[in-house]
Amino acid sequence: MNNPLVSVIIPNYCHAQFLDERIQSVLQQTFQDFEVIILDDHSLDNGASREVIEQYRHEPHVSHIVYNEVNSGSAFRQWHKGLELARGKYVWIAESDDSCDKTLLEKLTNIVVQHGAVIAFCRSVMYNANGVKSHYEWQDVLAEDFVVDGKYFITNYLVNRNCIANASSVLFRRVDALCIDQQYMQMKAEGDWMFWILLAECGSVCFINETLNYFRQHAENTTKKSISSGVAAKEHIEVYKHLVVNGLLSGYSKYRERKNSAFFALSLSLDKETTRTLMQYWDPYYIFRVLFFFKRIQKKGRKLFCNMNALNDAENVASL
Repeated sequence: MNNPLVSVIIPNYCHAQFLDERIQSVLQQTFQDFEVIILDDHSLDNGASREVIEQYRHEPHVSHIVYNEVNSGSAFRQWHKGLELARGKYVWIAESDDSCDKTLLEKLTNIVVQHGAVIAFCRSVMYNANGVKSHYEWQDVLAEDFVVDGKYFITNYLVNRNCIANASSVLFRRVDALCIDQQYMQMKAEGDWMFWILLAECGSVCFINETLNYFRQHAENTTKKSISSGVAAKEHIEVYKHLVVNGLLSGYSKYRERKNSAFFALSLSLDKETTRTLMQYWDPYYIFRVLFFFKRIQKKGRKLFCNMNALNDAENVASL
Protein backbone atom coordinates (compact mmCIF):
# COMPACT_ATOMS: atom_id res chain seq x y z
CA MET A 1 0.00 0.00 0.00
CA ASN A 2 2.00 3.00 -1.27
CA ASN A 3 -0.04 5.96 -0.07
CA PRO A 4 -2.43 4.94 2.70
CA LEU A 5 -4.63 7.62 4.21
CA VAL A 6 -3.99 6.33 7.74
CA SER A 7 -0.92 4.89 9.42
CA VAL A 8 -1.68 2.64 12.40
CA ILE A 9 1.16 2.45 14.92
CA ILE A 10 1.06 -0.47 17.36
CA PRO A 11 3.74 0.08 20.05
CA ASN A 12 4.21 -3.02 22.18
CA TYR A 13 6.06 -3.85 25.38
CA CYS A 14 5.37 -7.23 26.99
CA HIS A 15 1.70 -7.36 26.01
CA ALA A 16 1.80 -10.73 24.26
CA GLN A 17 -1.42 -11.87 25.94
CA PHE A 18 -3.37 -8.96 24.42
CA LEU A 19 -1.42 -8.40 21.22
CA ASP A 20 -3.26 -10.76 18.87
CA GLU A 21 -6.63 -9.27 19.88
CA ARG A 22 -5.21 -5.77 19.30
CA ILE A 23 -3.86 -6.53 15.83
CA GLN A 24 -7.04 -8.32 14.81
CA SER A 25 -9.16 -5.36 15.99
CA VAL A 26 -7.13 -3.16 13.63
CA LEU A 27 -7.21 -5.49 10.62
CA GLN A 28 -10.98 -6.01 10.94
CA GLN A 29 -11.84 -2.31 10.70
CA THR A 30 -14.56 -1.37 8.23
CA PHE A 31 -12.20 1.34 6.92
CA GLN A 32 -9.31 -0.39 5.13
CA ASP A 33 -7.10 2.36 3.66
CA PHE A 34 -4.31 1.99 6.20
CA GLU A 35 -0.84 0.61 6.84
CA VAL A 36 0.26 -1.05 10.11
CA ILE A 37 3.55 -0.31 11.84
CA ILE A 38 4.39 -2.70 14.70
CA LEU A 39 7.07 -1.56 17.15
CA ASP A 40 8.36 -3.78 19.94
CA ASP A 41 10.31 -1.96 22.66
CA HIS A 42 12.62 -4.86 23.63
CA SER A 43 9.92 -6.95 25.34
CA LEU A 44 11.31 -9.15 28.11
CA ASP A 45 8.74 -11.93 27.84
CA ASN A 46 10.87 -14.82 26.56
CA GLY A 47 9.93 -14.18 22.95
CA ALA A 48 6.15 -14.32 23.50
CA SER A 49 5.53 -10.92 21.89
CA ARG A 50 7.80 -11.71 18.96
CA GLU A 51 5.97 -14.98 18.36
CA VAL A 52 2.64 -13.14 18.03
CA ILE A 53 4.09 -10.35 15.89
CA GLU A 54 5.82 -12.70 13.45
CA GLN A 55 2.47 -14.28 12.59
CA TYR A 56 1.70 -10.99 10.81
CA ARG A 57 5.02 -10.65 8.98
CA HIS A 58 3.38 -11.16 5.57
CA GLU A 59 0.05 -9.47 6.29
CA PRO A 60 -0.52 -7.01 3.36
CA HIS A 61 -1.37 -4.10 5.65
CA VAL A 62 1.84 -4.46 7.69
CA SER A 63 4.51 -2.13 6.30
CA HIS A 64 7.05 -2.22 9.16
CA ILE A 65 7.98 -4.50 12.04
CA VAL A 66 10.75 -3.11 14.25
CA TYR A 67 12.30 -4.74 17.32
CA ASN A 68 14.37 -2.49 19.59
CA GLU A 69 17.63 -4.01 20.78
CA VAL A 70 17.44 -1.79 23.88
CA ASN A 71 14.34 -0.49 25.61
CA SER A 72 13.66 3.16 24.71
CA GLY A 73 12.67 4.11 28.27
CA SER A 74 9.46 5.83 27.20
CA ALA A 75 6.41 4.83 25.18
CA PHE A 76 6.38 8.34 23.72
CA ARG A 77 9.75 7.80 22.05
CA GLN A 78 8.14 4.82 20.34
CA TRP A 79 5.29 7.06 19.20
CA HIS A 80 7.80 9.37 17.54
CA LYS A 81 9.65 6.49 15.89
CA GLY A 82 6.33 5.34 14.41
CA LEU A 83 5.57 8.86 13.17
CA GLU A 84 8.89 8.97 11.32
CA LEU A 85 8.12 5.65 9.60
CA ALA A 86 4.49 6.49 8.81
CA ARG A 87 3.30 7.48 5.33
CA GLY A 88 -0.35 8.24 6.04
CA LYS A 89 -1.82 11.71 6.31
CA TYR A 90 -3.40 10.67 9.60
CA VAL A 91 -2.12 8.48 12.43
CA TRP A 92 -3.83 6.15 14.88
CA ILE A 93 -1.72 4.90 17.78
CA ALA A 94 -3.44 1.61 18.60
CA GLU A 95 -1.86 0.68 21.93
CA SER A 96 -1.06 -3.00 22.20
CA ASP A 97 -3.19 -3.81 25.25
CA ASP A 98 -6.39 -2.11 24.01
CA SER A 99 -9.17 -3.04 21.60
CA CYS A 100 -11.98 -1.25 19.77
CA ASP A 101 -15.20 -1.30 17.79
CA LYS A 102 -14.74 -2.25 14.13
CA THR A 103 -16.14 1.14 13.00
CA LEU A 104 -13.75 3.29 15.05
CA LEU A 105 -11.36 4.14 12.23
CA GLU A 106 -14.15 4.76 9.70
CA LYS A 107 -15.99 7.19 11.98
CA LEU A 108 -12.90 9.06 13.14
CA THR A 109 -11.57 9.34 9.60
CA ASN A 110 -14.86 10.68 8.27
CA ILE A 111 -15.12 13.45 10.84
CA VAL A 112 -11.45 14.51 10.82
CA VAL A 113 -11.42 14.76 7.01
CA GLN A 114 -14.80 16.50 6.83
CA HIS A 115 -13.72 19.27 9.21
CA GLY A 116 -10.03 19.44 8.34
CA ALA A 117 -9.26 18.92 12.02
CA VAL A 118 -5.95 18.07 13.62
CA ILE A 119 -7.50 15.69 16.19
CA ALA A 120 -10.60 13.49 16.26
CA PHE A 121 -11.37 11.24 19.23
CA CYS A 122 -14.21 9.13 20.59
CA ARG A 123 -15.56 8.09 23.97
CA SER A 124 -13.75 5.25 25.74
CA VAL A 125 -14.71 2.59 28.24
CA MET A 126 -12.21 0.99 30.62
CA TYR A 127 -12.09 -2.73 31.24
CA ASN A 128 -9.75 -5.03 33.14
CA ALA A 129 -7.88 -8.16 32.08
CA ASN A 130 -11.02 -10.21 32.79
CA GLY A 131 -13.21 -8.08 30.55
CA VAL A 132 -15.10 -6.30 33.36
CA LYS A 133 -16.02 -2.79 32.22
CA SER A 134 -15.85 0.38 34.28
CA HIS A 135 -16.65 4.06 33.87
CA TYR A 136 -14.00 6.62 32.79
CA GLU A 137 -15.18 9.58 34.88
CA TRP A 138 -12.88 12.19 33.34
CA GLN A 139 -14.98 12.04 30.18
CA ASP A 140 -18.15 13.09 32.02
CA VAL A 141 -17.54 16.63 30.75
CA LEU A 142 -18.05 15.35 27.19
CA ALA A 143 -21.81 15.25 26.70
CA GLU A 144 -22.27 15.41 22.92
CA ASP A 145 -20.48 15.50 19.57
CA PHE A 146 -18.53 18.68 18.90
CA VAL A 147 -16.00 20.39 16.65
CA VAL A 148 -14.17 23.25 18.39
CA ASP A 149 -11.08 25.41 18.06
CA GLY A 150 -8.06 23.66 19.56
CA LYS A 151 -7.19 26.39 22.07
CA TYR A 152 -10.80 26.50 23.22
CA PHE A 153 -10.62 22.72 23.69
CA ILE A 154 -7.47 23.05 25.80
CA THR A 155 -8.85 25.81 28.02
CA ASN A 156 -12.21 24.11 28.55
CA TYR A 157 -11.33 20.41 28.55
CA LEU A 158 -7.60 19.79 29.00
CA VAL A 159 -6.60 22.27 31.69
CA ASN A 160 -7.47 20.30 34.83
CA ARG A 161 -7.31 16.76 33.51
CA ASN A 162 -6.75 14.70 30.37
CA CYS A 163 -10.25 13.91 29.14
CA ILE A 164 -8.81 11.97 26.18
CA ALA A 165 -8.77 8.53 27.78
CA ASN A 166 -5.82 7.14 25.83
CA ALA A 167 -4.12 7.25 22.46
CA SER A 168 -6.15 4.35 21.10
CA SER A 169 -9.22 6.60 20.91
CA VAL A 170 -7.58 9.27 18.74
CA LEU A 171 -6.86 9.94 15.07
CA PHE A 172 -4.55 12.89 14.38
CA ARG A 173 -2.75 14.63 11.53
CA ARG A 174 0.81 13.35 11.09
CA VAL A 175 2.43 16.53 9.74
CA ASP A 176 1.42 18.47 12.86
CA ALA A 177 2.64 15.73 15.19
CA LEU A 178 6.07 15.84 13.56
CA CYS A 179 6.28 19.64 13.88
CA ILE A 180 5.34 20.12 17.55
CA ASP A 181 7.86 20.52 20.36
CA GLN A 182 9.28 17.11 21.20
CA GLN A 183 9.31 17.70 24.97
CA TYR A 184 6.59 15.07 25.36
CA MET A 185 9.16 12.42 24.37
CA GLN A 186 11.11 13.05 27.57
CA MET A 187 8.11 12.11 29.71
CA LYS A 188 7.11 8.67 30.97
CA ALA A 189 3.63 9.32 32.35
CA GLU A 190 2.02 12.54 31.13
CA GLY A 191 3.53 12.64 27.65
CA ASP A 192 0.16 11.89 26.07
CA TRP A 193 -1.49 14.81 27.88
CA MET A 194 1.27 17.14 26.72
CA PHE A 195 1.06 15.66 23.21
CA TRP A 196 -2.69 16.39 22.90
CA ILE A 197 -2.18 19.95 24.18
CA LEU A 198 0.61 20.62 21.70
CA LEU A 199 -1.42 19.13 18.84
CA ALA A 200 -4.61 20.99 19.77
CA GLU A 201 -2.69 24.26 19.46
CA CYS A 202 -2.31 23.45 15.74
CA GLY A 203 -6.00 23.37 14.75
CA SER A 204 -9.52 22.22 15.54
CA VAL A 205 -10.59 19.19 17.58
CA CYS A 206 -13.52 16.82 16.93
CA PHE A 207 -15.26 14.52 19.41
CA ILE A 208 -17.63 11.62 18.65
CA ASN A 209 -19.87 10.77 21.59
CA GLU A 210 -19.85 7.03 20.90
CA THR A 211 -17.99 4.40 22.92
CA LEU A 212 -15.74 2.97 20.21
CA ASN A 213 -12.49 2.50 22.16
CA TYR A 214 -11.90 -0.19 24.79
CA PHE A 215 -9.16 0.96 27.18
CA ARG A 216 -7.67 -1.90 29.18
CA GLN A 217 -6.51 -1.40 32.78
CA HIS A 218 -4.41 -4.12 34.39
CA ALA A 219 -1.56 -4.71 36.84
CA GLU A 220 1.17 -4.01 34.25
CA ASN A 221 -0.51 -0.87 32.90
CA THR A 222 1.98 1.99 32.51
CA THR A 223 -0.49 4.60 33.78
CA LYS A 224 -1.01 2.78 37.08
CA LYS A 225 2.73 2.36 37.60
CA SER A 226 3.45 6.03 36.93
CA ILE A 227 0.83 7.19 39.42
CA SER A 228 2.04 4.90 42.21
CA SER A 229 5.69 5.86 41.64
CA GLY A 230 5.03 9.60 41.77
CA VAL A 231 6.31 10.19 38.22
CA ALA A 232 2.89 11.38 37.05
CA ALA A 233 2.67 14.07 39.73
CA LYS A 234 6.07 15.52 38.81
CA GLU A 235 5.19 15.64 35.13
CA HIS A 236 1.92 17.41 35.93
CA ILE A 237 4.07 20.41 36.79
CA GLU A 238 5.67 20.40 33.33
CA VAL A 239 2.23 20.36 31.73
CA TYR A 240 1.17 23.27 33.91
CA LYS A 241 4.27 25.29 33.02
CA HIS A 242 3.46 24.90 29.33
CA LEU A 243 -0.14 26.04 29.92
CA VAL A 244 1.03 29.12 31.81
CA VAL A 245 3.81 30.13 29.40
CA ASN A 246 1.52 29.84 26.38
CA GLY A 247 -1.39 31.71 27.95
CA LEU A 248 -3.70 28.68 27.87
CA LEU A 249 -5.12 29.19 31.36
CA SER A 250 -6.47 32.67 30.83
CA GLY A 251 -9.79 31.66 29.25
CA TYR A 252 -12.11 34.63 29.45
CA SER A 253 -10.97 36.38 32.62
CA LYS A 254 -8.44 36.61 35.46
CA TYR A 255 -11.05 34.92 37.65
CA ARG A 256 -11.07 31.88 35.41
CA GLU A 257 -7.28 31.82 35.20
CA ARG A 258 -6.96 31.90 38.99
CA LYS A 259 -9.64 29.21 39.38
CA ASN A 260 -8.04 26.89 36.83
CA SER A 261 -4.62 27.37 38.41
CA ALA A 262 -5.84 26.59 41.91
CA PHE A 263 -7.87 23.53 40.96
CA PHE A 264 -4.98 22.24 38.89
CA ALA A 265 -2.63 22.57 41.86
CA LEU A 266 -5.06 20.85 44.19
CA SER A 267 -5.39 17.90 41.81
CA LEU A 268 -1.71 17.04 42.17
CA SER A 269 -0.44 14.33 44.49
CA LEU A 270 2.36 16.39 46.03
CA ASP A 271 3.87 16.59 49.49
CA LYS A 272 2.46 19.21 51.86
CA GLU A 273 5.37 21.66 51.59
CA THR A 274 5.33 21.66 47.77
CA THR A 275 1.56 22.12 47.72
CA ARG A 276 1.83 25.08 50.12
CA THR A 277 4.48 26.73 47.93
CA LEU A 278 2.44 26.27 44.75
CA MET A 279 -0.78 27.50 46.30
CA GLN A 280 0.83 30.62 47.77
CA TYR A 281 1.76 31.56 44.21
CA TRP A 282 -1.41 30.46 42.42
CA ASP A 283 -4.01 31.33 45.05
CA PRO A 284 -2.57 33.87 47.55
CA TYR A 285 -6.00 34.68 49.01
CA TYR A 286 -6.98 31.04 49.68
CA ILE A 287 -10.21 31.55 47.75
CA PHE A 288 -10.23 28.41 45.64
CA ARG A 289 -8.74 26.15 48.29
CA VAL A 290 -11.84 26.86 50.34
CA LEU A 291 -14.14 26.26 47.35
CA PHE A 292 -12.35 23.04 46.55
CA PHE A 293 -12.77 21.88 50.14
CA PHE A 294 -16.51 22.58 50.13
CA LYS A 295 -16.90 20.78 46.81
CA ARG A 296 -15.06 17.72 48.11
CA ILE A 297 -17.18 17.57 51.25
CA GLN A 298 -20.39 17.93 49.24
CA LYS A 299 -19.38 15.22 46.77
CA LYS A 300 -18.86 12.75 49.58
CA GLY A 301 -22.35 13.47 50.89
CA ARG A 302 -21.20 15.15 54.10
CA LYS A 303 -21.98 18.55 55.54
CA LEU A 304 -19.27 20.80 56.85
CA PHE A 305 -18.37 20.10 60.52
CA CYS A 306 -20.84 17.23 60.81
CA ASN A 307 -18.23 14.89 62.18
CA MET A 308 -14.68 14.74 63.36
CA ASN A 309 -13.33 13.73 59.96
CA ALA A 310 -14.68 16.91 58.42
CA LEU A 311 -13.09 18.94 61.20
CA ASN A 312 -9.76 17.28 60.57
CA ASP A 313 -10.03 17.97 56.84
CA ALA A 314 -10.78 21.62 57.56
CA GLU A 315 -7.72 21.90 59.77
CA ASN A 316 -5.55 20.31 57.08
CA VAL A 317 -6.78 22.70 54.39
CA ALA A 318 -6.31 25.70 56.66
CA SER A 319 -2.72 24.65 57.42
CA LEU A 320 -1.63 24.74 53.76
